[in-house]
Amino acid sequence: LITYAPAKTHATEPVADAIRQHEATTSDWAFHQIAGRMNPLFDQLNTAFFNGRLPKAVISIGPDLIVRYGYYRIGRDDIGAKNRIHLNSRHFGRSQSDVAVTLLHEMLHVHQHLHGEPCRKPSYHNAEFMKLAASLGLESEIESGRTTHVSSELRRTLNGMGFSQDRCLIPGMDDAPIQRPVRRVMWRCKCGQEVWVDRGTLVSATCGACQGMFERSA
Repeated sequence: LITYAPAKTHATEPVADAIRQHEATTSDWAFHQIAGRMNPLFDQLNTAFFNGRLPKAVISIGPDLIVRYGYYRIGRDDIGAKNRIHLNSRHFGRSQSDVAVTLLHEMLHVHQHLHGEPCRKPSYHNAEFMKLAASLGLESEIESGRTTHVSSELRRTLNGMGFSQDRCLIPGMDDAPIQRPVRRVMWRCKCGQEVWVDRGTLVSATCGACQGMFERSA
């Protein structure tokens, strides 16, 4: 359980309740049932680990970059909502418990943004975040924030909330692994024409305009 300074309170904005209600009643939305599980889970985790002091988050769900399981949007999003957590549906082939761990991870970002020293680029996972995560049973890599271990106690808690480690969130869906982005580098000829290639690729070609060889830019 994370403790709080008594004076620090943050009310839930009406838009969060309105979006929850919309997600709960939009039966033709592909993630209607998932939202119907994740929103109540947020409340359960809030009570269990944050003393119920986090404002309700707007939980958005849908495909996102393969390199992440989810994210917390700092500040207001494109519709003016605050405290938005996005869950990447491309990774819903993982266990129910693992997706719940992702939600808890993002809730830690909400807590840290409102009550601690928020992480800043290039790393959103500083020493304070690591300490907070460890207090809840999550071991994470500093900087990347990737969860490396989940305590058995936290697994039992999530199982008791209906999120099993033995069942996929979407049965039959493949578990799409996290993939690191391919870094690209620029090669340029003497007249300024540019080509971009994957790091480690050698370019042996001449420019059609100046007939000069392409050289790697620093």
